[in-house]
Amino acid sequence: MLKPLFVTLILSLCCAASHAQTSGGDHDSIQTVAGELAISKVARVQADGVTYNATLNGARFDQLYGSHYTWYSDAADSHAPASRIVIEDFSGGFSDAPSVSLYDFRKKPPAVQAVSDKLDVDDVRWTDSAVLINANDKWYAFSRNKLSPSRGPKK
Repeated sequence: MLKPLFVTLILSLCCAASHAQTSGGDHDSIQTVAGELAISKVARVQADGVTYNATLNGARFDQLYGSHYTWYSDAADSHAPASRIVIEDFSGGFSDAPSVSLYDFRKKPPAVQAVSDKLDVDDVRWTDSAVLINANDKWYAFSRNKLSPSRGPKK
């Protein structure tokens, strides 16, 4: 009886919760374990639809196409550097689900991994080996570049 309770307690502690950060304007700076991630609105929407450029330490890292974005960090607090960030890019407007990417700064070099273009993220939890994503009352695990249904974290 104590063993299942102990396992549940450990999983609950390991699955740190995230708080969403919505883009606050034309520029966001996020400290990561690989340096500063800057997301900046372009002066004019580019021909290919780019509305935001993401740079890591001043070098091109990613591009966002939506009118706004939301990000979730695995950092324990606002002053700690992030090692992973989930980005929702609202490129289809409010009626379409955003595209979701994982920025993994633990990799050498840091990488952008496409997660899904069909999820509207409600919550993100982090484990060492996976990102747990809650969307539309269902949990998914993103691990090894694959998104699959999951039972989600224990409460």
